[in-house]
Amino acid sequence: MGSLASIKFSSAFNLNDPYELKFNLDIDPTDHGHREEYFKRHPSGTEKDFLSWQKHAITHDGYSWYAEQEIRNGIAQSITLCSFTQGNTNNLMWSHYTANHEGICIQYHAGLFEFFKKQEGFLRSGAVSYSDKPPTVKGLDKLNIMAEKIMFNKQSEWKYEKEHRVILRSTNNTDFLPIDRKYIKAIYIGSRAQSDIVNRILEVCRDTDIKVYYGITMGNTYEVSFREHKEGSGYMRAFWE
Repeated sequence: MGSLASIKFSSAFNLNDPYELKFNLDIDPTDHGHREEYFKRHPSGTEKDFLSWQKHAITHDGYSWYAEQEIRNGIAQSITLCSFTQGNTNNLMWSHYTANHEGICIQYHAGLFEFFKKQEGFLRSGAVSYSDKPPTVKGLDKLNIMAEKIMFNKQSEWKYEKEHRVILRSTNNTDFLPIDRKYIKAIYIGSRAQSDIVNRILEVCRDTDIKVYYGITMGNTYEVSFREHKEGSGYMRAFWE
């Protein structure tokens, strides 16, 4: 964050979970709806073309897998997303996403998400669901239902993240969406953040309504705690700094 604020949206290809957008496709090529869907996607196709597709889908065991990859890649190439979390006291989150407590965590006002909804290209926002198995997508599911299942589900091991996502329609690898700094409520500085980062945050937030807190990882619990910055005060933030 500098004098101008922006939020980064990334392609699903850039995320840290190799199973991102993973799903299992349940498709029966003999379902009547596939004929209509085929000609929607191939308006110049013939009945012979459709029957050839249908035979291929029935007789080739690997068809569903290839169709899954086509859908997965198509969605990944047409969206960018940004992830948020419900809280800021989880030690794993600080370790994984702030370079072992050396970075920062930004808290936003709820109005930011109303701002997102007004942006051109906004698709959806919401909480991620977690499960032990990938979601099942029906071959004739509507696109919005398919996208809902694929973009808002992750493996149970990620449950600790308590993730919320905002999805934009975009073919870019990365998007930076400018925002008004009024949406920034507070900045939490990691307990191992170097002095240059601390000083930069204090400089940027001076004479604003943005509060600054220091992460503390030397209490009598495993939970990260925080103390608000006060001019002239000193803070012991970690056992090893």
